[in-house]
Parts: sequence; C-alpha cells; structure tokens
Amino acid sequence: MATVLLALGVIAFIGSVLRYLIQDFDSEKARRTIGSLVLNVFLPALVFHVIYTSRLGAETVQIPLVMVLSITACIAVATVVLRLFRLPPQENGALILASAFGNVTYLGLPVLQGLFPALSVQVAKVAILSEITTTPLNLSLGTAIGSRFSHDQAELTADGMGPRSSQGAWHSARTIAGQAGLEMLRLPALWAVVIAVIWRLSGVPVPAFLLQATMLLGNTVTGLMMLSLGMGLRYQSIQRPLPLLTAAAIKLLLSPLVVFAIASWIGVQSPYFEPLVLEGAMPSQLLTFVIADRIGLDAERLAMCILINTAACFFTIPLLRTLLF
Repeated sequence: MATVLLALGVIAFIGSVLRYLIQDFDSEKARRTIGSLVLNVFLPALVFHVIYTSRLGAETVQIPLVMVLSITACIAVATVVLRLFRLPPQENGALILASAFGNVTYLGLPVLQGLFPALSVQVAKVAILSEITTTPLNLSLGTAIGSRFSHDQAELTADGMGPRSSQGAWHSARTIAGQAGLEMLRLPALWAVVIAVIWRLSGVPVPAFLLQATMLLGNTVTGLMMLSLGMGLRYQSIQRPLPLLTAAAIKLLLSPLVVFAIASWIGVQSPYFEPLVLEGAMPSQLLTFVIADRIGLDAERLAMCILINTAACFFTIPLLRTLLF
C-alpha cells in the first residue's frame, strides 16, 4: 500500500512543480485542458466500458445509497461543529462543502486501482457509482447550501440597503439550483451510464474495436487525474488552521466511519465493501472549489482546506485501512 500511495504522490508532486521546471508553462491552462479531456473523453469512456462489461448486481443501488446517506450525515455534523468557531458565513459554507463531498474519481479511482490491482473492474465500478452520486449531489444540494451561506454574507455586508428580501433570496437560490440542474444533465459520465445500460438491455453486442478503444482511453485516466491534481496544489502558509483541520477531520476520519457503518447495515458485500469505505476517506472534491467560486463563498480558504486534506489522506488512508480491515 505504501508503494502505491508513494507512486501516486510522486505523480501529483511532479504536477505541482511543473510550473517551476518548465519555462513559460501555464499550469492552470494545462490543468483545465486535462480536466476537460478527462471529463468529456477519458472518464466517459471508462464509465461506458465498466458499466457495459460488469455484472449489475445489488451494489449498483447500494453504493449510491451509501454515498447519499454518508454525505448527508457529514453535512449535518459539519453544520453543527463548524458553528462553534463563529466563522463568517462565506467561510462556514465553504468548509461545510469541503467536509462532505469527496474526490472519488480524480484521487479515489487511482488509489483504489493501485490498492486492489486484481479487482480493477470492481473498484472502477465503486468509483464510478460514487462519482455519479457525489457530483450531482454537489451540484444540487451543495450549491443550495452554499448559496444559503453566501446570501447570509450578503445580508451582513449590505451597505445601508438593509437585508435582502426573502423573495429576492429565494429567486436567486432557485436560479442557481436551475443552473446546477442543467449542469448535471450535461455531465458526460451520466450519459455514458445511460448509453451503456441501454446498449446492454438491447442485446446488441458492442463491436470489439469500440470496447478496446474505451478500455485504452480509460486506462489513461489514473495518471492524468493525479497529474492534474498536482497542478492544482499551491504551497502557502496556513492562517487560522483549526477550522480547516476540523473540516479535514470530518472528511478524512468521520466520513469513512459513517460509510463503514451504513454499508454494513445495508449489507454491501465483498469485493465492494472495503473500496467503498476507502472512497469515504478521500479528500474534498475539487468541484467544490468551482462551486464556491461561482456562488461567492470563501474559495481561498476552501482551496487551503483541500490542500491540507489531500496531503493528509496519504497518511489517514493507510491508518484507516489498518484499523478497519
């Protein structure tokens, strides 16, 4: 396990230092390009290949259900615990998002494939089912929660105009929710799932060359995701670390324990149980940063929290695996 995590860490580290090693290298542009290719080409190809070629059993329903319940539980705990710090609404909302939504594909998929090389298809299914649950929830529920806190901040800082009317706040929240719904419908990975399921049900075999193409595209996902993740890391000094560490602890330590309990209760079976619990131990999803920036939350503090728990997960994942399994 140490070898796998170190290998992934080396790839992420290479991504983080490319801007210093290559003259005139625009790491943000490169990261956006890689992210776009993964989102629109490589990941949908992997999703199609896994869903089409694997058996669809009880785990197809169990894994999304576990993710929904665990994310909801982490949101509830973070809302209560972070209130103790009396944070500004923008920071509070950002850290709640960081506490709940995990990086189940960009980091989760390569980690699981490295830890369980003999179960490549099964762990890819866990990551994919976790992704098509986590991302839509982040775009809908996460956006709604974040917009609530950004509205609270707007009311606190209104300059002589009084608080925003409830009607105006409701209209703004409804607009944001509508935009999030449209983004969910545009997710290529979701459409890849739909196409794969319909194709299976039709009984028409997928041509061998097409399956081979999706497999080759899917095999590139792990390295590209880790390289892109590294490009997004920034080395900065940490101010007021306690709220950040609290949010990181909820995501890295409480979340996998909640997943463990719910998955045991629901009856998730091997070989899906352990990978699913480890998905709960993944750090904050990078999409939370995009959402926070768009709706006016404290994106800078969120980015620092993501950096902290991404680095820390390379220690907490082996610890949890040793303790739980």
